[in-house]
Amino acid sequence: MDRCGEIIATNTTHFIAESFTLHQPPALGSLVEVQPAEGLTLYAVVSFGSTGGLDPGRRVVRRSTDDAFDAGIYQAHPQLVKTLRTEFSAQLVGYRRADSRIRRHLPAQPPPLHFSVLASTSATTREFTDELVYLRLLLNAQGELAAEQLLAAHIRQTYAARGADEAWLARAAREVAALLKSDYERLMNVLAAIDV
Repeated sequence: MDRCGEIIATNTTHFIAESFTLHQPPALGSLVEVQPAEGLTLYAVVSFGSTGGLDPGRRVVRRSTDDAFDAGIYQAHPQLVKTLRTEFSAQLVGYRRADSRIRRHLPAQPPPLHFSVLASTSATTREFTDELVYLRLLLNAQGELAAEQLLAAHIRQTYAARGADEAWLARAAREVAALLKSDYERLMNVLAAIDV
């Protein structure tokens, strides 16, 4: 598995990690993992990404005067990389202990600071998403992005990771319809966004 970031803030429902690669957080809606202890894996869905300056009190300012400068900005000015960082948030959706099956609910403890975030493999994504009970956690997520957009992004990413699994997509759409049966507007937002 590829390391894609390091946790820099954490709480019971989600964590924030700094990406190892500038401008390249994991894809919105993708499944990631943290292994905080031997035999314990926590699962989360990427819920937001951003790139900005290291100093949160100061806004990043433009460095160029023409479009041609953009293509080689980081090669020509490597000092810029030292003043920027890319972060991403991820909503916790489950965990697994070495001797048990995957649990699709919040873990008892959040992941600790400075642990690596790993991109989940297609096989792990397939296994985790075989049961859809965790979708309720995404639908109730509070963050920078509307929960239905996060849910739709996760369904699209999972559909791709599962090799364009049409049967899974139909099952996910039925699960979303059951969860949002009393909120037609939100339901239609999700269904329109997962029309692949």
